[in-house]
Amino acid sequence: MEHDLRGWFGEFDVYIKPVGGEWEHDQHINNMITDSGLNLIRESLRGTITNSEIKYIAVGSGSASVSATDTQLGAEFFRKAVYSKTAVSTGVLQTIAILTETEAVAQIYEVGVFAGATATTATNSGVMISRILYSRNKTNLESVQFQRTDTIARG
Repeated sequence: MEHDLRGWFGEFDVYIKPVGGEWEHDQHINNMITDSGLNLIRESLRGTITNSEIKYIAVGSGSASVSATDTQLGAEFFRKAVYSKTAVSTGVLQTIAILTETEAVAQIYEVGVFAGATATTATNSGVMISRILYSRNKTNLESVQFQRTDTIARG
């Protein structure tokens, strides 16, 4: 997708797969890059941080509006290591995480992307580079795929 922008643009495509079924597109969501995400890249370029890798996608039950100053989810309850990271084209990275039928079976209201050396399986760890609001009552009869596309454009 082409964007008329300068800087860093993030977007999510969410897919649902019923047990025994095929992946179906559920929703497209543009998101804000957090201040901490921008600072992570700044410090990586400056050389004070050597690990800015996207590592986890987390879901939570918080429903507060998204803000550039967000540093964690409102109420994180499940975190999953990303499944894949693919350089799609110049300045474009696609990251995928999949919640299987047995994972995060609950009402989801928010999704966050976590990066950096401090990002682990622990709740609220790492640098949250983006957060979106996404409402779904996830059941054990479906998988959910979060496909995130980061586009870094020339200024």
